[in-house]
Amino acid sequence: MLLNKKVALDECVMQRGVPATAGSAALKNFISPFDATVVRKLRENRFAVFERVFKDEFGLPDLFSNGGGSLSGALLSVLSDNSEAALVNDLLGTYGREAAENGCCFIRPTYGTVSRYGLVPCAPSMDQIGVLCKTLPEGFALLSAVAGRDARDGAMFPDESYFYERGGKKIKIGLPREIIEAADKPARGAVYGFAENFEAADIKINHFEAAGPAAYILAAAETSVNLSRYDGIKFGLAAENPQNLEELYVRTRTAGFGREAKFTALAGAMMLSKDFYGPYYEKAMKIRRLIKEALNFSNYDVIALPCKINGGPIANLSISALAALAGLPSVTFSYRGGAVLLLAGVKKESDLLDARAGGGGCHGI
Repeated sequence: MLLNKKVALDECVMQRGVPATAGSAALKNFISPFDATVVRKLRENRFAVFERVFKDEFGLPDLFSNGGGSLSGALLSVLSDNSEAALVNDLLGTYGREAAENGCCFIRPTYGTVSRYGLVPCAPSMDQIGVLCKTLPEGFALLSAVAGRDARDGAMFPDESYFYERGGKKIKIGLPREIIEAADKPARGAVYGFAENFEAADIKINHFEAAGPAAYILAAAETSVNLSRYDGIKFGLAAENPQNLEELYVRTRTAGFGREAKFTALAGAMMLSKDFYGPYYEKAMKIRRLIKEALNFSNYDVIALPCKINGGPIANLSISALAALAGLPSVTFSYRGGAVLLLAGVKKESDLLDARAGGGGCHGI
């Protein structure tokens, strides 16, 4: 369904013989020695990598901009018709929100269905390559081409391949009204208007308010570990003429990392330290488990949420990072002037397609 099969590719995804900087000076002039699995699968399915795009260094969003700033290269590429879709690492949900707020769609597949081999790692338990696209059928067609088991990624399901299509299911929508009511009027109207097309059930997402802090703590801790490899010795940027090893590390990382990467690495190192591991990192892991249990889909098929609520960056992170925290598939899209997020159970992408198709006429399906 992608007419010319032109796909933009995140700078965090390796492509043989091409610079893979992950948007960071720490990887200046680094040339990828191999193709990421998704790139190999794109070529096997006759998709063309049309351009490389960038948003945030190592995929780390600037959370405290609260959605401000310039649009990502991926979104600009799709909006300008340079590419039909883009493959990007939506670490904490910011790509999904940005896409829906600008008339596009985003698909985050179930964790473990798309290989991360060849993706510059940031927070591995949340890293997941997703699809930014104009319509969900086009996006799912691309996702079908790149999903499937890869022995080089140890966190994957055993399914050799996936073909995403509607299942013809009668969908029941879960509405966490307490969360929806925290959004502005257009966002509330979009979610409630979408839900009018379905049988709906009022639900409560237990521990929701802790999802954002837990996601940030875990992402920071994992990022800190992964950024420790950029030491000026193995690859990438290296400070010239250091007097000793410590100076090499300090000068290389000072010049190589941007503000967000530095802050996240320091915060993550603190979370993993002896004094903070228990009250922060360990507690965040427990909250993650409780949230997974709360999102059980026993009395509904899909959860509908606004992409953004009032309350600041961390409150919004509780929404945008839900899918990453629980490893669940999600889609975002625009609807009646608002941005809507749908969550489904593990490997239930067909429920998302059924829900979006049943939601009625607007851009994105």
